[in-house]
Amino acid sequence: MLLKDFITKEYPVLKSFDTGEYALSMMDELKVNHIPLVDDGIYKCLLSEKELLAMPDLSAPITEPPLFAPSVTEDSHLHEVIARMSRYRLTLLPVVDSEGKYIGVITRDKLIDAMAELCNAEASGSVVVLEMWPQDYVLSDIARIVEANNAHVLNLLYNIEQDTGRLRITIKTDLEDVTPVIRSFERFNYIVLYHFMEKGMVDEVLQQRMDELLYYMNM
Repeated sequence: MLLKDFITKEYPVLKSFDTGEYALSMMDELKVNHIPLVDDGIYKCLLSEKELLAMPDLSAPITEPPLFAPSVTEDSHLHEVIARMSRYRLTLLPVVDSEGKYIGVITRDKLIDAMAELCNAEASGSVVVLEMWPQDYVLSDIARIVEANNAHVLNLLYNIEQDTGRLRITIKTDLEDVTPVIRSFERFNYIVLYHFMEKGMVDEVLQQRMDELLYYMNM
């Protein structure tokens, strides 16, 4: 997957002679909080709505743009794009070449599309969420358990819970009924926090217990 496949090249930009009023109206039309300023094809900076509203005279040209100019190049990885957009809370991120020439932008909508493709979000299957201590995390062991049940790992993500320091491992497999994988994880003493699937034995068992609970509550 290449970053260039998700670049929006026909995106409006500002020039230094544009006014703050014009910039704000463009942001409102595009439903964004940031817009790049480009002069002679060179990316200069990324203007924010907050900075524009702080201008003493919105009818004046943007002659002294801010120094804030985050960007990525076409050969950047999506991880870098996500990191910068998250760090600076950007609604879009300019893309430039090695000489600083403006190419286009990555918008949040395009970023979501890219992440969906990267994570196989549209692929059919099921999701299992495990919890463990960081020292117990061995990717090869997890993959072996999944594959031993005639399944494949389509995507694996993990994050550290700040309160406990424990890992949460989110695994997407190509099985619609992931019950055998869950049972295998439990046999190997993994903590299965959640699972998400459209059908399967686990769902049926939980539904049966819920029906029994409701029955006794109504007695």
